[in-house]
Amino acid sequence: MKQVFVTTGTQLPFDRLLDMVDEWAGQNPQVKVVAQSNDVVKYSNFTTKSLLPPNEYKSFVSSSDVIIGHAGIGTIITAHEYNLPLVIMPRKYELGEHRNDHQVATAEKFKDLEGIYVVTTKDELYAILGRSNLPPCKRKDLPNRERLVKNIKHLIHL
Repeated sequence: MKQVFVTTGTQLPFDRLLDMVDEWAGQNPQVKVVAQSNDVVKYSNFTTKSLLPPNEYKSFVSSSDVIIGHAGIGTIITAHEYNLPLVIMPRKYELGEHRNDHQVATAEKFKDLEGIYVVTTKDELYAILGRSNLPPCKRKDLPNRERLVKNIKHLIHL
């Protein structure tokens, strides 16, 4: 692994995840870590960008070997688009990280998909990042996809 891209979204800080990544990056200086986060904290072992323009965001993603992020749908879609392994840690309402636990529910729905690795603790995060070969996210066609596309096209008159 040469580069890791971390994204925590643009709405709320996610110190819990970033603190864990900072510690891991300090123990793995051979790996370049870049994070997009609106968190104002400066981290010792990686670079933080507050808000990346789309082209710069895509550049960091495309040059990375793995994405680490919150359990946001945009992050999941990005990992699929770029065929990258995705490590997600859901924000928790009880820790004041979000307005509700929808990210916990999202992580639960995606946890069994190949290439998505759901973690909740530092030990789980380190174990995943310590693996030498992480299979990437792969788009799987849903059984009813063709029917869904046909119905949507009919609705919008294509």
